[in-house]
Amino acid sequence: MRLRRISLIFAALCMTAVPAFCGSLQDWEFNVNGTDYYPLNGDTFSSVLGLDASGFDVATGLGIFTLTFDPGVAGSYYIGAWFWDPSSVPFYNEYGVVNGAPVDGQTWQIDIPEYDTTSANLGFGTILDNLASGALNDTNSVPGTTSNYLLTCGAYGGGAVDTTCNDQVSMAQGFNFSLAANQEEVITLALSSTDPGGFSLEEIHPVDGANVTEADIFYQGTAATQGVGNVPEPASWLLFATGAAFLATLGMRRRWAKR
Repeated sequence: MRLRRISLIFAALCMTAVPAFCGSLQDWEFNVNGTDYYPLNGDTFSSVLGLDASGFDVATGLGIFTLTFDPGVAGSYYIGAWFWDPSSVPFYNEYGVVNGAPVDGQTWQIDIPEYDTTSANLGFGTILDNLASGALNDTNSVPGTTSNYLLTCGAYGGGAVDTTCNDQVSMAQGFNFSLAANQEEVITLALSSTDPGGFSLEEIHPVDGANVTEADIFYQGTAATQGVGNVPEPASWLLFATGAAFLATLGMRRRWAKR
């Protein structure tokens, strides 16, 4: 386990003077074909090769990331991203849901943040190690639905271990893909409070003593292959050239007809 972060700092902030701290992005990690980027390493979003984070709001924890990956050579590659983005306070009364089905090459995982050593019911997470190795396990390890408001569920409250207890929720998605020469991959990652449809991971904070309505965060990811710089593929160039030649010939005929 890579003990790189201390979640107790976040817990103290959330439970004491800064409750709004839990409604924003707490932590993140990108794996760009084997290179890991994360805050404790001194990285910012601008450190991540090919990442455009201009559509994401760290304060709300919502928005869109677009990552354009151009390796310059043909081959097989992997890109994944993990977010710990609590939807409400207290952050340990949440659970995960999977909506729809992923496409070929797409992997995912819902788990407690791996460096959290305080989970009495769910043990240690594996989500960060799996992201770093490109092997997310397609498993929801925080299915929850039993309220854990004020840490009163199962072993948290001094009783027996109960894996149905709500807990901290973090989510990751990854993409395995192959590129030919002069191709690039565009990965789009969206965190939103409304259901985007299709495949998504969902983090749910139910109604409890701190919230009068349910709060949700949906995590959707898509991947698309295109020509480098969105340059048309050879077949598109041929079609364009044929059309241009036709228009040029037509123009010449009209000029000769006028003469």
